Amino acid sequence: MRLIGYKRIHGIIRLKSGLRIGMSKDQMAIGDVDNPVIRNPLTEEPYIPGSSLKGKMRYLLEWHLGGDYISRSSERHVYVPDDPKDPVGRIFGSAPSNEAQRRIAQERGPTRLLVRDAYLTPNSKQALERMTARGGYLTEVKQEVFIPRIGGNANPRTAERVPAGAEFAFEMVYRVMDTGDGGQTDRANFHHVEKALELLQLDGLGGYISRGYGQVELDYRVEEK
Repeated sequence: MRLIGYKRIHGIIRLKSGLRIGMSKDQMAIGDVDNPVIRNPLTEEPYIPGSSLKGKMRYLLEWHLGGDYISRSSERHVYVPDDPKDPVGRIFGSAPSNEAQRRIAQERGPTRLLVRDAYLTPNSKQALERMTARGGYLTEVKQEVFIPRIGGNANPRTAERVPAGAEFAFEMVYRVMDTGDGGQTDRANFHHVEKALELLQLDGLGGYISRGYGQVELDYRVEEK
């Protein structure tokens, strides 16, 4: 097995509606919003974790392919077939839990897709700084109302989100490995990555997608290395 090349995917994630990727509320202070967004602890700027991007891409691709990916997955664990050529296992990787799976993972080789954290572009950061005086830093605080089915009294709740129009620079790297086929299998599997990016734009990213949050548009290009 030998690493013979890379495909670098890089570009812009543009928010078409507010984005909320949540963080732990363990350190909330009095007066904080109910649902804060995740932030870089050094800069306090909201960002999109690579794990969120990669996880949503895998989720959407598995639903697109269907079959055992869905029917044999458990509540918290994904299903990976015992086939070193399985495209989802090769692209997104797996965590083997027994000796047989470890041998298959060794034959399959390293995870092909690396997904970096995505950060605000300088232009978007500058535009969002004007919002500081009106609420959260580089974010908006959206108030919603929950109406109990019995009683009917409105209960307000707040959610922090990155507003529509913000842009994040993102980068992914796809490894092409020669597993005795000259890299043919990995090159052929790359269309699954592009399909996952297409599905991401049709579905959404982060939380509350069914309530209008998380619609994104991608502008990217692919470079061979």
